[in-house]
Amino acid sequence: MGIFKKWRNTLKLHAILIFIVFFLSLPSAAGAAEFKRIVVMVTMPVPACEAHLKYFVTQLDDMGYKEGNNMALTIIRANGNRQFAEDELRKVLKTGTPDAVATIATLASQAAVTVLKDTNVPIFFFQVADPVGAGLIKKNGEPTGTHVSGRIFTVPSGVRIDLAMRLVGQTIPKNRPVRFGYIHSTYPSSMGDIRGLKDIEKERNDIHFESYSVTYETVPMGIPAMLTAATSGVKAISDKVDFWWEPQDPLGELDAFTPLLLNHSTIPVAMGQKMESVKLGALLHITPDMEASGREAAKMVDAILKGADPGKIPVTPPAKFQLGINLATALKLNIVVPPDILDLAGTHVYR
Repeated sequence: MGIFKKWRNTLKLHAILIFIVFFLSLPSAAGAAEFKRIVVMVTMPVPACEAHLKYFVTQLDDMGYKEGNNMALTIIRANGNRQFAEDELRKVLKTGTPDAVATIATLASQAAVTVLKDTNVPIFFFQVADPVGAGLIKKNGEPTGTHVSGRIFTVPSGVRIDLAMRLVGQTIPKNRPVRFGYIHSTYPSSMGDIRGLKDIEKERNDIHFESYSVTYETVPMGIPAMLTAATSGVKAISDKVDFWWEPQDPLGELDAFTPLLLNHSTIPVAMGQKMESVKLGALLHITPDMEASGREAAKMVDAILKGADPGKIPVTPPAKFQLGINLATALKLNIVVPPDILDLAGTHVYR
């Protein structure tokens, strides 16, 4: 579990450095004093986006930002349509320049960067799994030197694979790789995720990812078409895989996706995209904690509004994550879950 501990220690160091640079250096204040215009762009109506929005707004309120008093908060819901997001943001700009723009998930973040590219309006993105692949920044883990910064909403590919292999590796003969089926949409986050997973695959001989892509359709209108296409994917590759690995994209966020995999095949789900997946029968889930992520984003926006330079904020994963385990699935597969993984899961152990 060395890489997992190293990753956690690195996140802790990042969190400490960020705190020192961007919070202790700012003048103390009882709350937000000056009137600020804040725009939040939400990519689509899926649970992860809604949770992040909820905790972002709650944290603003906790820090003293009050609508109509010292803040004008505009929420743009892109409904999975990038062009619509860009058009709505341009409409907002005609009424005045925002003091900061926060963007939730990839599509909204891309739209904001496009519209605001020739301005100095600060952009802070979060719930973005692959900001480099999405064209938002040039390199992870470093300050951007621009008006754009944010948080990477993913656990590194190598950490996720190592964690999964400690469990599912118990079930497959050592003379062949464990084969994971990855059915995903062409949404940028899952395209980046599967690239990262396949990069790790090249470095080792005990795993293989069999991918199947379906065309991304605007959410929510395109959900039925994507689910139908995903069902075809299950039929196409189920005889080539040992486990399913759910994608980091709108398809994987759907409540119907885990049941689709389980109902249309006899293949177990090794890696679920969300905690609900584990409750439904997926063996494992690990992602950054959404409440902590949403609240941290609000704190970073607050720091920027008080004078912190977004270009000096390193783009890193959030420091807190959630891990879930389904013991009933583990028992069915004759998998022994190590005590340290159970400890990390805490209360998120399901039967």
